Amino acid sequence: MIKIAFAGNPNVGKSALINAIAGSKLKVGNWPGVTVEKKEAHFIHNGEEITMIDLPGVYSLSPFSLEEKITRDFIINENPDVVINVVESTNIERNLYLTMLLQELGKPMIMALNFYDEFEKLNYTLDLKRLSELTEIEIIKTSAIKKTGLSELLEKAVAIAKKGEKSREYKITFDSFIDGQYALMKEEVKKDEKFKDVLKKYSLDFVTIKTLEKDSDFLEKMKKEYGIDCEGYFRSYTEEIENRYDEEIETVLAEKRYGKIKGIIADTLKTSLKSRLDFTDKVDKIFLNRVLGLPIFFVIIAGLMTIVFNGSAPFIDWIDGFVGGFIGKYAGILMEGTPDWLNSLVVDGIIGGVGGVLTFVPLMFFLYFFLSILEESGYMTRVAFLMDKIMRKLGLNGKAFVPMVLGFGCTVPAIYATRTLEDEKSRKLTAALAPFMSCGARLPVYGLFTAAFFGAKAGLVVVSLYLFGIFTAILLGMILKRFEYFKVDNKALLIELPPYRIPSFKVIMNSTLTRTGRYLKKATSIILGILILLWGLTYFPNHGDAEKSYMASVGRVIAPVLKPTGFADRWETVAAIVPSIAAKEVVVGFMAQVLELPEEEGEEAEVTFSEDLKEQVSALGGAVKDSVSGIISFDVSSLFAAPDAEEIEEEGRGVVEATAGLWAGDPLAPLRAYSFMVFILLVVPCAVTLGAIKQEFGKEYLFKLIGIMLIVPYIASTLIFQVGRLFF
Repeated sequence: MIKIAFAGNPNVGKSALINAIAGSKLKVGNWPGVTVEKKEAHFIHNGEEITMIDLPGVYSLSPFSLEEKITRDFIINENPDVVINVVESTNIERNLYLTMLLQELGKPMIMALNFYDEFEKLNYTLDLKRLSELTEIEIIKTSAIKKTGLSELLEKAVAIAKKGEKSREYKITFDSFIDGQYALMKEEVKKDEKFKDVLKKYSLDFVTIKTLEKDSDFLEKMKKEYGIDCEGYFRSYTEEIENRYDEEIETVLAEKRYGKIKGIIADTLKTSLKSRLDFTDKVDKIFLNRVLGLPIFFVIIAGLMTIVFNGSAPFIDWIDGFVGGFIGKYAGILMEGTPDWLNSLVVDGIIGGVGGVLTFVPLMFFLYFFLSILEESGYMTRVAFLMDKIMRKLGLNGKAFVPMVLGFGCTVPAIYATRTLEDEKSRKLTAALAPFMSCGARLPVYGLFTAAFFGAKAGLVVVSLYLFGIFTAILLGMILKRFEYFKVDNKALLIELPPYRIPSFKVIMNSTLTRTGRYLKKATSIILGILILLWGLTYFPNHGDAEKSYMASVGRVIAPVLKPTGFADRWETVAAIVPSIAAKEVVVGFMAQVLELPEEEGEEAEVTFSEDLKEQVSALGGAVKDSVSGIISFDVSSLFAAPDAEEIEEEGRGVVEATAGLWAGDPLAPLRAYSFMVFILLVVPCAVTLGAIKQEFGKEYLFKLIGIMLIVPYIASTLIFQVGRLFF
């Protein structure tokens, strides 16, 4: 098997190159023991089994960030047959710094000059032969989008791999003085028997440079694994260089590397005036403008959310009707003659559960699709800059705002998006706040209770809930940042701004389908199991009599604890919190199950299977038409509008009327309903989110967050009811 590692700065197109070469989607997982994403592709080429590994995007190979440590350790420990150093052609000067660091690892390497089509459009010229001579690396021009240079790159990588070289010595130079000291050090390392075993694993250059620049991770390994005190061994060399240049050794070496890169660039690259006044600079003058930047951002986000919700809503309704009304109906017919509990398990538990999971799919697909466009175009990175000042008040930097925005769509991708943050404390604090952004799954609950208790003011009430979630997150962030566990170092925000690009449709679709598939896989395994469990708790022990079910008993037991919140005088609302932790949408179905619905008048017309199927196909066509219409209408207000009560009643559920009867005749009914909605807004979001938190941060942190997400809604709902009742 040939193992090819792809290394490079972030956003240089490593994943796109692998996808274009392998012709398949990358398999995504996690690096062992850490939460950083691991992507790899396997395929057969000319009878050879090839594995391509997409290493995390990094700017250096210091041991300070998880991504850099993973990249460095993989290349050293896993010994790939060849490293493909992916370099962004339009930003070659910056990319060459990592190239020099990769050379110090002493592995066989090729350079892929990616985005070469864009490079040529900018009227740049590059002396490739000279660049290859100066860097001692073979260079291939590539474009993942145009699919150029891919075969040549693969063939070259395979050829190098077949040579069987596991290491290669590059000419590492700084200046005459350092080179002299460096050469002496190398000789000492070579001669000293203590380093014999070390050099079997690490290249001579790597051992020398890491010792010279006092790389803490490497020095610790030397002590621990080989019993060598490298720092003491070479201290005189390091001190001599530091005294001569009056700088820390890391600074001296970094300056020398950049100096060498400047020389290489001056010798090989010619740019034009056009390049300096390119499209990206012009657009950034508007998008990153101090006055216009934030308003433009909010317009873009409002537009994105409008398209996501308006575009996905018709498909959500269709899937809901297809699974519940069509599949459920005919499954019920097929199950006729079986015991009632089995019939109910299949129709209400399994099919109802599957329907609940599938209704999320359109929302997730739309969300991921349009977010991928923002990410691939280069705009999402700029959001971090725009929000940096605001987010610092919460003890975070601007990068944390992206997961927060995602939280309005769905908390699950918001939790995974915390991976983009530099340190663990920032990730944990962001993960603690993101669930308070009101996700789309809470809207059906708002819709039901606002339609039942607030009538024409329903829309305003929904908006107030969105704002309440943001307010709570800000307040909680200001409190949590005072605790050492969440206290984040106030580091300056350093982030690369990639050039704006027209995203590739194929790349976007691959990203969207991969993310949606991962959601579906997790949701199917977690939510479905919990929904079946809830069905059992609601069905037994009295065969569907919800009033006497185990769930009702649970509601009645918890009710006294929640009494100060105002909504706990009905066991139904208390018990609804339990399924809401599986998925918020389940609350509406749960209320329909446990409340006594008004009986529908008239008899349903008998239709054949083919007529029913034809109706479903027609409804799907209608959903497509409504989705397009919803996107074109660009009605932002619809994001916060509660579903119309008449529409819900027309669907035959009568659940609004039944819900309105929860506190019939009670003047505090709207206040109790609002308190309940706030509790649903702030309480543990859903089982899939819990799974994501556990996966990202472990079991211990999950329990801590669950504690926060139980205490905060309790306090908030209690305050709202107890203060609110003073005014009713």
